[in-house]
Amino acid sequence: MTSTPRFGFALEYVADVPATKRFYVDVLGLEVERDHPTFVQFKSPGATFAIASDESMDGSGKPELWWLVEDAEASFAEVASKAEVSMPLRELPFGKCFGIKDPAGQPQYLLELAPVRPSQLVP
Repeated sequence: MTSTPRFGFALEYVADVPATKRFYVDVLGLEVERDHPTFVQFKSPGATFAIASDESMDGSGKPELWWLVEDAEASFAEVASKAEVSMPLRELPFGKCFGIKDPAGQPQYLLELAPVRPSQLVP
């Protein structure tokens, strides 16, 4: 691979983003880093955690693991022959992404973040 993916974030799908956001802020003391009506990303000194209410990539609603890459198209060209593709390369408002399955059949998502994303940085 041209560059090694780095862990991006764990994403939990929730039915009520505002209530879940309040829980993580008020109960666990997390700080919001990026905010959008359907997506909230929390600040973290280590791995990043996020919640969302829109549809999961595979429709299951299960948590997802995301890996950040510099160039999604090059990464896709390189790994598509090495692993089963679970989601073809797509361009979405937050970036270019695709999914592959790990040996246990779990999806892993690789993402090149868009320079401008729908969620807003929170000062």
